[in-house]
Amino acid sequence: MLWTDVVTVTLGAFVGAGAAFGANLLVRWLESRRAEASALNELVTEIHFRRVLHRVVPTRSPDAETADPDWATARRSIGGLRGVVRSARRQTRPRSSALPVLNEMTLACNTFLDDSEDAPDLYRLHLMQLHARLNAGVRRLRSQRRAIADLEPGEARLGPTVAGLRAPTAVADGPADTEAGRRG
Repeated sequence: MLWTDVVTVTLGAFVGAGAAFGANLLVRWLESRRAEASALNELVTEIHFRRVLHRVVPTRSPDAETADPDWATARRSIGGLRGVVRSARRQTRPRSSALPVLNEMTLACNTFLDDSEDAPDLYRLHLMQLHARLNAGVRRLRSQRRAIADLEPGEARLGPTVAGLRAPTAVADGPADTEAGRRG
């Protein structure tokens, strides 16, 4: 009888420890997937808010390096976006299906930076090529995960935050009518 009690207690301890270990693995796996989805969703949102990626008809910009301030702005913005893609890649799981898409997005940013440096007058064309590549990447990420927002690169719009609130369109000529101005 003593041996059966020892075997039962020992077996119960191993089964309990195995169940706890399995539950811990499952929780960590679910948390890593949730964190990855959050990082990917943040990336898609960041791409959506990049105004430089707004769809335009590509036109030449003669002497863009010196005469077109948007050329330098676009290069800085895409260089920063490349960093955001890298950050999202660091937050993915090692064998994630998102990694190839993120690698393609990094390559697309690098290609834009190289092409816009080699042919600055065509940088708007290169931007729209980048837009198409990033849009395809976003669609692939979205098809793999329902939690990823379906947002188009560069197409974010400002809207009213409070019903009836209108943003000012001009600057007042006189001193500001502020609480400090009324007290003084």
